[in-house]
Amino acid sequence: MRRLAAEVGVFGRSTYLQYVALFQWASIRGYIAYKVLLPVTQILFFVELGVYASGRQNALYFALGNAMQLTANAGIFGVIATVANERQYGTLPILLASPANRAVTFLSRAFVNVIDGILTVAVGLGIAVVLFGLDLHHANFPLLAFCVVLISLTTAGLGLMFGSIGLVMRDAIIIANVVYYVLLIVCGINFPVSRLPGVIQLVSYSLPLTRGVQAARDAAAGASFGHVAGLMAGELLVGALWALGGYLLFRLLESWARRGGLQEAY
Repeated sequence: MRRLAAEVGVFGRSTYLQYVALFQWASIRGYIAYKVLLPVTQILFFVELGVYASGRQNALYFALGNAMQLTANAGIFGVIATVANERQYGTLPILLASPANRAVTFLSRAFVNVIDGILTVAVGLGIAVVLFGLDLHHANFPLLAFCVVLISLTTAGLGLMFGSIGLVMRDAIIIANVVYYVLLIVCGINFPVSRLPGVIQLVSYSLPLTRGVQAARDAAAGASFGHVAGLMAGELLVGALWALGGYLLFRLLESWARRGGLQEAY
């Protein structure tokens, strides 16, 4: 029990330090520009484009898809930014030398970004509902909220993988940009996955968001938990596998650095 309490303490302190590293520097104006205006602009653009192409009755389809995809902004860019800060300020060698539980410190990198992703979705979707008068009278709101939380977790799992790559690649943010727009294209954000070629559909279902976005759309239509349980279980499994892959890669790179005396090379 005492060991568990110690690990919880490490997780809490590490999470707080991630928050300080990512957000304490930001002004209110900068935060609003990056976390409110940018997401809302994406939603407005694709909703207007979708409405123009297919009619106003489909506005909710595009609003929900793009709102959920915003979690990737926090989950991928946020985790990579954490690694970039560690490299810039020289704290990675200290982390590698510390006796702290690696799994705890690794997962704490994503926790702040999960919360940030949830808030970003709430703000973006709320503004879209007001501006476009979206009808959510039949929505299963508890289930929809659970979908938002789940997608934030799974995209953070993907972010942990690319955050680990950032340990040995100074320009990992470029990969993050590519992945962000790949998710926008292949995960059913603005059109059904069924319209993609068969091979691309396999890629789509191997990524977070695809099942989660569909579950969120079903929840907005009033579906019950049992109706989307399979989708949500698949989403959780995919996110967990990406997070596990990121952790294993992190340990591999750490071991490689120790053997070669390359801690400072990070």
